[in-house]
Amino acid sequence: MDQPGAIDDCAARAESAALVLQKPSAVPVRILLIDDNLPDRVRYRRMLLRANTDYEIDEAGDGARGLKMLEEAAHPYTCVLLDQDLPDMQGLDVLEDIRAHANPPPVVMLTGEEDAAVSIEALRRGAADYLMKRRIDEDRLLRAIQGAIERAALAQKLRDNEQRLARFYRLANQTEDALFIVDAASSRITECNEAARKRLLPISAEVDSVVHPAAFASPELWQEFCRHAVSEGSASYEWHFQQADGQDATIEILARCIEEDGTPYIVAVGRDISVRKVREQDLIARSLRDGLTGVWNRRAFDERLSEFWREATRKRRPLAVVMIDVDQFKAYNDSAGHPAGDECLRRIAQALRSGVLRESSMLARYGGEEFAVLIEDADSESARVVAERMRQAVLALALPHPDSGVAASITVSAGAASWIPASDQDDMRPLVAAADAALYRAKQAGRNQVAVAGA
Repeated sequence: MDQPGAIDDCAARAESAALVLQKPSAVPVRILLIDDNLPDRVRYRRMLLRANTDYEIDEAGDGARGLKMLEEAAHPYTCVLLDQDLPDMQGLDVLEDIRAHANPPPVVMLTGEEDAAVSIEALRRGAADYLMKRRIDEDRLLRAIQGAIERAALAQKLRDNEQRLARFYRLANQTEDALFIVDAASSRITECNEAARKRLLPISAEVDSVVHPAAFASPELWQEFCRHAVSEGSASYEWHFQQADGQDATIEILARCIEEDGTPYIVAVGRDISVRKVREQDLIARSLRDGLTGVWNRRAFDERLSEFWREATRKRRPLAVVMIDVDQFKAYNDSAGHPAGDECLRRIAQALRSGVLRESSMLARYGGEEFAVLIEDADSESARVVAERMRQAVLALALPHPDSGVAASITVSAGAASWIPASDQDDMRPLVAAADAALYRAKQAGRNQVAVAGA
């Protein structure tokens, strides 16, 4: 006879299992019981309903009936209790048919004590659990069902995750952007898509190794990129190269450092921005060009003056500036009109550009009717020669100017200055001011001539 303590312990375990199964759920627990033994079915039903009166329990006395109920069920079953010994077929065969469904419910096999080998075979074929019929009590039954349901839910979640991951990789391999993941501690690339592996970067086929993408010129540059991403939280890099067809290309790589379970990873995206770069360069070029004459504008002059100044300092060579002004242009505008004045400035700009023969020079419209020229490696005499050549080029246009007090056609005056910068920190403005002062002297002397600072 059972002892009171043992009975209480069994009841406590059954109550514990019942509480597990009674957790609130939006989906009802629907159980299909396939067993030809009516007393056993009644016993199992009572056990389950004592644990939870909300259970939905359907019964089938043979395998064929059970399979048909599975097929025709309006709502899927949460779990199947399946007897091995059925009048029309073996439980293992029914198990095979159940497992052939697209989303089969978990199955708990019910076997006799002498059927231990059958129980093991049932597990091999996909059963979630098995119970020896003579040893079934409420606690074991509830725990077997609950365990089967939980394992099935976990298996479904894993399948869903695998499907999502497979979908992610399929889509990632179809994108034109390079995607890759780096173990921040070792700088190892652990994952990458086809674009990263073959087209954009590229990355060695041996992904999980310490390699640097071809986009980075050296391992040291790659290591520095990874360190910066970790220390700053993000990093960016541009790779400029020439494609097989000779076209220039640019790959932009953006990376962020993300921690997963305390381990830092670098997640990076590489994108071909060649078209964007061309557009940016075009916009920059347009912003530095004078809209009327097409030569460089004042902003471009100021930027290039700084570049030329640094280069002249480094090489210890002279840098020359020529300032040019159209003589009595206001009178021309007043008599000929602004449209004619605009056309006149365009013609003058073309003539001045033809007079600047050196590639290491630049012509800019400084403002209104005033132009400026930068000439690298030019002393005062060289600057005077260039300025005189430009004056003659404008004079050769022979553009009539009836209201000029200088000549019958359009003329220009020019002032030139040349310095050898001592330091790239020196003030550049005095050089421009010296050329401007020389221009003022040329105009004061009667215009249509060139004056040189210090001469």
